[in-house]
Amino acid sequence: MADQDNLDPTMLAAFRASEPRISRRFFARRSSTWLLAGGAMAVMTACGTGSAASKEDVAALRKEIAAIKAGGAPEGDAKAADAHGAEKPGAAGAHDAKHWAYEGEGGPDKWADLAPENLVCRTGATQSPIDIAKSQPGAGGRTNIKWQPAGLSVINNGHTIQADVANGGAIEVDGVPYTLVQFHFHAPSEHTVNGKRFAMETHFVHKSAQGELAVVGVLHEAGAANDALAPVWAALPKTTEDKKAVATFDCASVLPKDRSMYRYAGSLTTPPCTEGVRWQLMQSPTPVSDAQVKAFNEIIKPNARPVQPMKARDVLKESIWKLLSPA
Repeated sequence: MADQDNLDPTMLAAFRASEPRISRRFFARRSSTWLLAGGAMAVMTACGTGSAASKEDVAALRKEIAAIKAGGAPEGDAKAADAHGAEKPGAAGAHDAKHWAYEGEGGPDKWADLAPENLVCRTGATQSPIDIAKSQPGAGGRTNIKWQPAGLSVINNGHTIQADVANGGAIEVDGVPYTLVQFHFHAPSEHTVNGKRFAMETHFVHKSAQGELAVVGVLHEAGAANDALAPVWAALPKTTEDKKAVATFDCASVLPKDRSMYRYAGSLTTPPCTEGVRWQLMQSPTPVSDAQVKAFNEIIKPNARPVQPMKARDVLKESIWKLLSPA
């Protein structure tokens, strides 16, 4: 059912017209989400095997594929590519009473109930963040970074402070390039190590030409002020209507000197909790002061999703890691 050969002619044409944007792997992943969300009739009808009783579902399904055909992305994946699951100010649904949050009725334990596309937040097999309790040496591939100083547009999206990066370079993961799109912050940290939670965590979000995501995470422990973050902290937007610019910022300055990392298969840590994210988490933390964390939390309340079950996956240690100049 998830294979493109089972689509009706209209959907098959949309599918083929959208390649290489949509792969069999991508469509299979989306179909699984539709099915888990109770959209079996929509998929069956779209494939020519169901009844006409699910016209609204089928219409929504066709609208999603039409959006992809037009060069956009499905609703859940648009958020993933944009802000690691966080919506921009003014985004549709941003003020919905059922919109997700970090506490209360929209808190993490309710995310899967807020929208059908969020069901993977509960049912997923590779959810993030996790507790790094054990790891094993990685074999084979490696991660190379090719970041460069770049201008930032710093926004408050209501869930975090996010810095959109213009021409900031990329990373290579096992030979696949991922362009740096943005970075944002969580306080306290989302990942833990042997049960220890850190004062803050920075996520550098990257996107490949195929739309896949890779995130480099940096843990920050309470200590001295983090001078590398000072330019962003000087521009923290206090409201969602505010936007600040940083003329140039060296993202590499945020990284620890020892750039060994943990690698694992994970997801977005915010709804819709999309899986297939390649995580690289720095093993060595860097400092952040209490004053810096307080300044962040005065604007953004604590915004860490609880750690998720490991299930059937491993954490690899990657010790050979390079910071390269752009080609």
